[in-house]
Amino acid sequence: MADDAFDDDLDEDSMDAGSLNEFAYALNPSHYIRFQRRGPALFVSFETERGEDKLADRMSRFDDLAEDMDWSTLTLVSRGDTWFRAPEVINFFDALVDGTLLDQFETVLFYGQGSGGHAALAFALTAPGARVMALAPQVGLGADAPDDPRFPDAGEIDFTSRYPVSAESLAAATSVLLLSDPNQPQDRAHARAITGGDLRRLSCRNMGSDIESGLTELGLLEEMVVRAMEGELDATGFYAALRVRRDDPAWLRRLIGRLIEQKRPLLEALAVRNVAQRTGRHRFTKRFEQIEADLKQQGIAIPASRSA
Repeated sequence: MADDAFDDDLDEDSMDAGSLNEFAYALNPSHYIRFQRRGPALFVSFETERGEDKLADRMSRFDDLAEDMDWSTLTLVSRGDTWFRAPEVINFFDALVDGTLLDQFETVLFYGQGSGGHAALAFALTAPGARVMALAPQVGLGADAPDDPRFPDAGEIDFTSRYPVSAESLAAATSVLLLSDPNQPQDRAHARAITGGDLRRLSCRNMGSDIESGLTELGLLEEMVVRAMEGELDATGFYAALRVRRDDPAWLRRLIGRLIEQKRPLLEALAVRNVAQRTGRHRFTKRFEQIEADLKQQGIAIPASRSA
């Protein structure tokens, strides 16, 4: 992958240059960085490439939004889950601390999901007063972190000696938005372990660990990111916006599919009855009648509907 080849020709002292408008280069074979100056708000995103695309060719899913909002962008892309813990990434943020680049922006939002969410929480320390939006992040992995069998190969990564996710580091942020699905045991454990600062926990029940895709399917991701950048995303507004999912076919299919997989017919019956009553869709009515008959044979009665 020649386009991903490491290129250290960029002088780190150039982080101080007020005229620096853009750069793009590989920090190492597993990490690529791209900066574009536009307006006085800076969107720092940590994103993961899970396919075979060259990192240099992978564009951020937020490029169009940033252009529309006139945001400056600093995008870091990793090859798979690295939690952005490579020495070259650490050195880059050390250079930002020593330089003046981050000081040139009025508002800074650090954003990421999963391992990228970890990085957003960790490196926000480099811009005191920044805002953070982390989706299903890992606080860390290892002996002092929640048990998480999903990442067996992360044991050699150092999560604590530099830029740890800690209450002390998060205290420097203006606000920290933490989105997670409480039905995901590992994500729930990581979320509970994250403390400090103006921390706002937002529940994304039944979205799984890929909250980014769930919000995208509901047409809410960009709106939530804009609100986070502007400091206007609170629990009331978030949950009010999230209510649109009650009528979203993709979300309903995921919810009912998860209940079937978990073998929870009573909850499935309550869910499909609610959808049938609100939408009048015949398919959900038939499914409810089928589950009701099956449960009746087992001597299980479905609670009466509130609307009844």
